[in-house]
Amino acid sequence: MTFPSIPLGYGIDFGTSNSAVSVAYPDRVEVVSLGASRASRTLPSFIYLHRAGRQAAGDEAVRTFLKSGHEKTDCWRCPLAPYGWDTDCRQYRKGGGCNDARLLSGVKHELAKLGFAGTNSWATDFSVGSLVGVVIKRLKDEADQATGAAPRRVVMGHPVNFAGTDPHNRAASEAEAFRRLEEAALASGFSEVAFLAEPTAAVIGEAEHHGVEIAVDFGGGTFDVAVMDARDGEPRVTGTAGVAVGGELLDGVLFETTIGPALGLDVLPNWLFNELRTASSVRLLMADPGIPAILARIGGQPEELTTALLYEGHAYDFYKAIESAKIALSDSATTHLEYAPLDLRLELRRSAFESMIRPELDLVRQTIGEALDEASVAPDEVGRVLVTGGSGYIPAFRRDLAETFGKDRLVQRDAFTAVVHGLGVRAQQLWLESATPAAR
Repeated sequence: MTFPSIPLGYGIDFGTSNSAVSVAYPDRVEVVSLGASRASRTLPSFIYLHRAGRQAAGDEAVRTFLKSGHEKTDCWRCPLAPYGWDTDCRQYRKGGGCNDARLLSGVKHELAKLGFAGTNSWATDFSVGSLVGVVIKRLKDEADQATGAAPRRVVMGHPVNFAGTDPHNRAASEAEAFRRLEEAALASGFSEVAFLAEPTAAVIGEAEHHGVEIAVDFGGGTFDVAVMDARDGEPRVTGTAGVAVGGELLDGVLFETTIGPALGLDVLPNWLFNELRTASSVRLLMADPGIPAILARIGGQPEELTTALLYEGHAYDFYKAIESAKIALSDSATTHLEYAPLDLRLELRRSAFESMIRPELDLVRQTIGEALDEASVAPDEVGRVLVTGGSGYIPAFRRDLAETFGKDRLVQRDAFTAVVHGLGVRAQQLWLESATPAAR
């Protein structure tokens, strides 16, 4: 008698920009196709919150926000301030108001920040774990639907070094990040949670291992590298390293050096200008009730443009336009960044962009060297370099890799699913032994 293949558990890659889920079966690992059309294997890591309690993640979050994001409630009509002043709402101000919905991105950046407990809207606290849980639950629900089962075991991926880690209290920061990831997984319906570094997942997901291989994962929030050595027979991960350099930070370099000055925003106070660099940091400004008063004192076009970004629903499209322009420079020597609502049109050159991000690319190169040193491996001993992550297509980064290892050793893997496939492989390794005969 044969039995149907029952899932052993899931692998979940919660990313800064995109997330994904894989299913570990006894005989295979499958990355789940997501969405109503099942057309994509990744889910944008966006989180939608509404004052009425509705929550959504991914493409659904974006679509819902685009329909309702403009709706707002004036403070004098808000049920949270029935007497016009007696309220727990931190955003309340006389003559003010706030949007009825929020669209959050880049929450992964906050996992290790000890001083950031979450965000507050409509007199409600949302912890970092609960925000991450909106994405994790969406992934689990879709995987459960695809498999017709509901496994309660998951391997969660994590960067080697979390973005936002306190350099003076690294151990506490990392412990808090793992606690928040586990909180999100448990709240989403899992009862057993394991963890695996993302670059390690990328390399163990390979079908075969020969000699020395390294996986470089250049994602939206971090760059991570793992070295696997199979020269003695049994493959072993002998070195890992990571740095908080990712695609969103590179978007921020574009804003700081080119886009912000073109809009005249470089006249803002330095701290405020810096917080406008990325979609993640802008989210924190949106939750700060003191910002409107500061902008009112500044006045002029900088006030108008910053107000439009923070409170008039332009942030999502504006920062997506920056990201799209950066991506276009991977294929073209020049591109145009256009965002009509803010009257922005700029020509961007790849050569200038790569010059701007050279300090970040040097940090990436240094991180690769740290992993090789930990593994006691020289670059010429590496047989394959497995490249994954959306920022792995940046030409200057690939030239650096070719200069270090040789162009013929670079092997491109799926930018967005190589890690989650490896997480599924790890789930298979962990839980195959305890599987029932029916599951085998």
